[in-house]
Amino acid sequence: MIFTARQLQEKCREQNQPLYMAFIDLAKAFDTVNRSALWTILQKIGCPDKFVNILQLLHDDMMATVLDSNGSQSDPFKVESGVKQGCVIAPTLFSIFIAMILHLVDGKLPTGVEIIYRTDGKLFNLSRLRAKTKVTTKSVIELQYADDNVVCAHSEEDLQATLNTFAEAYEKLGLSLNIEKTKVLFQQAPANPSAKPGIQLNGVTLENIDHFRYLGSHLSTKVNIDTEIQHRLSSASAAFFRMKQRVFDDRDIRRETKVLVYKAIVLPTLLYACETWTVYRRHTKLLERFHQHCLRKILQISWEDRRTNVSVLEEAKTTSIEAMLLRHQLRWAGHVVRMPDHRLPKQLLYSELKNGKRNVGGQEKRFKDGLKANLKNCGIDTENWEALALERSNWRSAVTSSAAEFEEARTEGLREKRAKRKERQANPDRDRLPPGNRCPHCGRICGSRIGLFSHLRTHAQDTKVGRLSSSNDEGSPK
Repeated sequence: MIFTARQLQEKCREQNQPLYMAFIDLAKAFDTVNRSALWTILQKIGCPDKFVNILQLLHDDMMATVLDSNGSQSDPFKVESGVKQGCVIAPTLFSIFIAMILHLVDGKLPTGVEIIYRTDGKLFNLSRLRAKTKVTTKSVIELQYADDNVVCAHSEEDLQATLNTFAEAYEKLGLSLNIEKTKVLFQQAPANPSAKPGIQLNGVTLENIDHFRYLGSHLSTKVNIDTEIQHRLSSASAAFFRMKQRVFDDRDIRRETKVLVYKAIVLPTLLYACETWTVYRRHTKLLERFHQHCLRKILQISWEDRRTNVSVLEEAKTTSIEAMLLRHQLRWAGHVVRMPDHRLPKQLLYSELKNGKRNVGGQEKRFKDGLKANLKNCGIDTENWEALALERSNWRSAVTSSAAEFEEARTEGLREKRAKRKERQANPDRDRLPPGNRCPHCGRICGSRIGLFSHLRTHAQDTKVGRLSSSNDEGSPK
């Protein structure tokens, strides 16, 4: 769902269409499930009566108590609603219950965000969607995942109507919306800015926000991952320092074990949902800096040791963040290609908006652009990569080997760059500088004309300060 939401934002920005999104929050969703309605729903979808009766017996006469921090316990009380949180079957029961919402709102919703897609063509072939007889039209209205729901539209009126319809459906099943936590995110059309919407629910105007945490990942009206990267760094830093004293600073634990703990806890926190990111160089630099900082802390390498980043990665026996991002995104692309055609992530990846037009000239970077660059970096043919991705084992081995080759080439490039820099520092070769770059005041040779002009300004400032001091000396009383 995170990938789907990001793709919706990206398509609307690319084709100059506004996007209105309402993030619905249900108040105590798992605890307020109407059990009578749940048993009725199970019977309607064809569950055997014997199975339904067993579930009823598991939930009848439920008793609970409240235990406070002091250890005191309240009197038992009866629980007549909700599903058993922690029970293995509770998530399935809740998913079946919440799926009934879509049946209640069927045929009552506005158009939503209309897309056209075609999954039998090549992803990077833009002309495949011009064949009107071979494309399929779909309307994206809601993104429901457990108790988290997002409704979207192209206009304020459609979003208001959609939200009202869902609120009525939730009320019929005994669920209530938490108005304080239900937020609206409005992404303006780049070529047609407009005022923020005033979406209301039960007479209360919902808050408009610039970014929202959806399923653990931050969506922003700017349609970039700047906010997401900052939160990932913050969360990963907190995870690292929670383990620092107990694991990373413990001298009785081997370094190899510390690195394994770092890979198992900190890195997944840092790279959560990275498969959906559209990454720029500035993001990679921030992530690499944090990666190096953590590894140097674990390996007890200080700045005084003057160790290169490449040597740190080799000692830790790990790869750079750039190689990890490449591997994660290519694996995810393979998963999307192998999805059935009715799956929404695949439809959105191979789609464009039904109504909308791209700007003329340079475009913002898209997920597809990053995917194409990763394929080229790995030496995978961008025309036939989908055929390879259909075979999961072959695709996985190809991605793993290509990512290793990419990391090796990246490491070798950094070594060559450092060697050239060291050579320039050891042999400045000042004789080859143009003769007109010598300072007439101190004889210093500058590397360029603009450098000479900057250097001359320092002499002018020194001369001005000297004149002021001499004039002050002449005017002072003797």
